[in-house]
Amino acid sequence: MREDFKRALEKLKSYKAKRVFVQYPEGIKLRIQKIAKDIEATGYEVVVCTEPCFGACDIRDFEATRLGCDTILHIGHEDYGAESDLPVVFWEYFIPSDPTPILEKEFSKLEPYECIGLATSIQFVDTIEKVKQFLESKGKKVLTHTALQHAAQILGCQLEAATKIEPDVDCFLCISAGKFYGLGLVLETDKPMLCLDLESGEIYDLKGLKKKIQKIIAWNKSQFEDARTVAILVSWKRGQVKLPFEVKKKLETKGKEVYIFAMDEITPEKLMGLKIDAIVNLACPRIGIDDLERYKIPLLNLKQIGL
Repeated sequence: MREDFKRALEKLKSYKAKRVFVQYPEGIKLRIQKIAKDIEATGYEVVVCTEPCFGACDIRDFEATRLGCDTILHIGHEDYGAESDLPVVFWEYFIPSDPTPILEKEFSKLEPYECIGLATSIQFVDTIEKVKQFLESKGKKVLTHTALQHAAQILGCQLEAATKIEPDVDCFLCISAGKFYGLGLVLETDKPMLCLDLESGEIYDLKGLKKKIQKIIAWNKSQFEDARTVAILVSWKRGQVKLPFEVKKKLETKGKEVYIFAMDEITPEKLMGLKIDAIVNLACPRIGIDDLERYKIPLLNLKQIGL
């Protein structure tokens, strides 16, 4: 039995859980049925939530309570303080990975940089020491910072482990599966941002993607200035609730007609048919990064409109 699974079970036991409501990210979907059966085998009743779950901000305690569950098991994320009416057990779900073959194959892409700052998601924190040892063996200086539970760990919306060391590094190397975490960081730093992608088995620079997103944001800003009708998007997810009324008043003083639209998961399809010139997103800040191309209406986050 996995050590991190044992720890999760111990926490469930400490809460005297009987019926467990399981939330998980998309990357674990192929394993979730086995996980559910493994939990049941230890004596718990299990309800698997198939609604999308993008982070620890999304705690579905209301839904869990309606289904008679007494505890939530949140897989693949770390507690960062979102409130809940039910006990929540966070299972980090570490994914064993060896980045060394990728580093050996792709090291030439890191050679120009003397000091490298490391970042990663919680699933791959065990790779940090391996990456550090490899790079130091090649004469590189390696820096990490601990802002969350583990050294170099970042969230999609919490990047302090990287930004704290930005002045002292020549580039960042983000170890993850895919671009998600590196993309969050690349827009917050002027330093080169490279991804060590454990899924594709390569190291690549996000400079081109950064420029593309920056162009979209710049265009959206220019369109927002002339927008007459503005939608403020809010979510009622536990960790994303931001009251929009003060923002609405400020926009109205600029002569804009403002509507507040609330939903669980923010998607462009839910806005179809509404007469809107621009959107201000108050929910997950990653909507203004990852999903920009999906929105035909200019979308900006609060920070981007200067409020």
